[in-house]
Amino acid sequence: MARELDQKIWEERFHSSLVRVYLITGNLDAALREYNEIWKIAVDEDSWDFQRSALYSKGIVCLENKSIDEAKRIADELKEFIEKGVYKKIIRLYYNLMGLIEFKQGSLPLAIEYFERAIAFLPSEGFFGYDTAPYLDSLALAYYKKKDLEKAKEQYEKITTLTTGRLHYGDLCAKSFYMLAKIHEEQDDTAKAIEHYQKFLDLWRYADPGIAEVEDARSRLAGLKSN
Repeated sequence: MARELDQKIWEERFHSSLVRVYLITGNLDAALREYNEIWKIAVDEDSWDFQRSALYSKGIVCLENKSIDEAKRIADELKEFIEKGVYKKIIRLYYNLMGLIEFKQGSLPLAIEYFERAIAFLPSEGFFGYDTAPYLDSLALAYYKKKDLEKAKEQYEKITTLTTGRLHYGDLCAKSFYMLAKIHEEQDDTAKAIEHYQKFLDLWRYADPGIAEVEDARSRLAGLKSN
């Protein structure tokens, strides 16, 4: 429909959403195919905004494909591209991509530093504040892997209270309750763990079978209730 109406912004967002869906499901070939569609639109429209988005998406695809050196090269290209533009706050894309690269390499302190820099350049929630959730999720997971449970909990709680910042990321909002439940369980707060596991399962009661977090939450919830 967007293509028929020549609405390139919605066409670009459609392909960007598909990149994310394919990354979540592990279909890297399809994700790369969608990236190529984004890049074609960006070049045809001579749009810096679309080109920035396309480079960021390609960096994520490369990371998931374990092509870290290529992801670093794309990050450098993205930074140079952003610095030539007018909208400097979009540098958050570069910082977040670098954070994901460092996270992938196990450099948690440096990943956290990059994620925090990225978040500092986020717009407030509103018309332009639709992408807050993934930034907070990256930082929260890095803190969790670092065993800083309090800071991880703080970021996951922020995700659950977002408004427009989670509109396109219902999965991250739901998974935040799952991660909060795990944190409460690790902190021996059984009541809170049960509450959050139940909330997560309620949100994903119609989820497709075989999702690891759902199966794990059911198992953990049953174990906590039996004690």
